Amino acid sequence: MNTNIIYCGDCLTILKGFPDECIDLIYLDPPFFSNRHYEVIWGNHAELRAFGDRWQGSINHYTGWMGERLEQCKRVLKKEGSIYLHCDYHASHYLKIKMDKIFDESNFRNEIVWHYKKWSAGWQQFQRNHDIILFYSKTDNKKRVFNKMFMDRAESTLKRFGTAKIISGYDEKTGKRIPS
Repeated sequence: MNTNIIYCGDCLTILKGFPDECIDLIYLDPPFFSNRHYEVIWGNHAELRAFGDRWQGSINHYTGWMGERLEQCKRVLKKEGSIYLHCDYHASHYLKIKMDKIFDESNFRNEIVWHYKKWSAGWQQFQRNHDIILFYSKTDNKKRVFNKMFMDRAESTLKRFGTAKIISGYDEKTGKRIPS
């Protein structure tokens, strides 16, 4: 199997054809346990694409289904590999526990909150306007790749706090912490 390609489909089926420890990076965007049916008019507005995110049974059925797939992901992930699991409020807390069991809670690296803008707030609760991406490594291998991302500071931030060096507490050239 080619490992330098994006595969779309059920990873349980796809990954069974891969040897152990051959993948550097996995990004999963599974069903979210929303218990909804989705339809989208596509392309030239003549094609209807639909998929269901409905589950017979409880959250335990869903997390069991996900667990089978996460076990295959762990099997094919290299020791220095990383996995990102995209989820939302429907099951993110259940999936975090599942990931802790499969990948070990000590290999949890970060939780990315993907915030998006929506219409005005709901009547009886705060607006749901973010997804979660759980970031784990297979092991605590220090050789794992993590590409740092940098962006220029906004003019207003520089005006208020000074240079990026002062704001971050890190020397951007060496990447080392500046003693306070």
